[in-house]
Amino acid sequence: MTSRFRTLIQLLVFGLAGCAPALQLDSQGAAAPYSLGTGGRILVEATLNGTGPYLFALDSGASISTIFDPVVDALQLQPLPGKEVVIHGLVSSGRFPLFQLDSLELGRAKWSKPRIAAIPGDTEATREIDGLLGIDFLKRYAVGFRAGKNVLYLYPPEMVSAKTYQGWTSIPLEAMYFSDSGAALYYFSIRMGKYSLPALFDLGAGENVVNWPAVQLLDLRQVRGEPVPLLSGALESTMVAARFRANSVTTGRVRWHDEEFLAADLSIFRALGQEQNPFVILGAGLFNQRDFIIDFTRNRLLVRVSMAEFPSEKHP
Repeated sequence: MTSRFRTLIQLLVFGLAGCAPALQLDSQGAAAPYSLGTGGRILVEATLNGTGPYLFALDSGASISTIFDPVVDALQLQPLPGKEVVIHGLVSSGRFPLFQLDSLELGRAKWSKPRIAAIPGDTEATREIDGLLGIDFLKRYAVGFRAGKNVLYLYPPEMVSAKTYQGWTSIPLEAMYFSDSGAALYYFSIRMGKYSLPALFDLGAGENVVNWPAVQLLDLRQVRGEPVPLLSGALESTMVAARFRANSVTTGRVRWHDEEFLAADLSIFRALGQEQNPFVILGAGLFNQRDFIIDFTRNRLLVRVSMAEFPSEKHP
């Protein structure tokens, strides 16, 4: 078979795959529309104890789901006696009360008796929402995103975990545990320039951020020191030291070009024990234009890729 003919067959196969529905399982998942908020965060409406709707941001950078104090007041909730949790935000950490709801419903998906933390919700990052749905919620499902339709699907985990999808790339997710608890966040490896770096998968972040060891490793001479907006987290805000644009960021077969990053010294780097090591936070803006699936059962992120992202003559 000639190289030209082989390439033509590959184009036909992947072209047909690109026209197929993202999962062909849509009718079997609980569907809910989503919108894009500040920084491209993915926002969904949910009911709490049968009331609402309340607007939540999906946050894979939060180990526990949270609601904000005005919601606590509206629902007249009482904290669980003696129950508090430590929450590590991007910018700072703190200890906050824990509450138990009767139910949290998103589309046809119902989370019964969830324990959820409450935080003030008085920063720029929390102004447009009522709470955050963290990993404790996301791990209950295989969570699929249809970017073209702005629809989120919550599948039974086993439905997705046993399958492999043509035209998608599988990115391994690694757990990174907090030093003072059993909670974990998830990261994967990316390449920036000639270097491989760990990157936190953080849908709750409206910006991409690197720490100073990463700036030094990458020898980023294009870092600009002019004033930039405050970086706002769920708990507090902080000044950002500098910003730069990365020509290329890759993981698996996924490629991003000319993406903006901020350089900042954040509490989350210390909480994860990464203040001395090059480390990256990838926010929602890198994912919200693609179809993707979070599959925590097999610790992977499945991302729909285009033909342009496959190296020539190396299609699977």
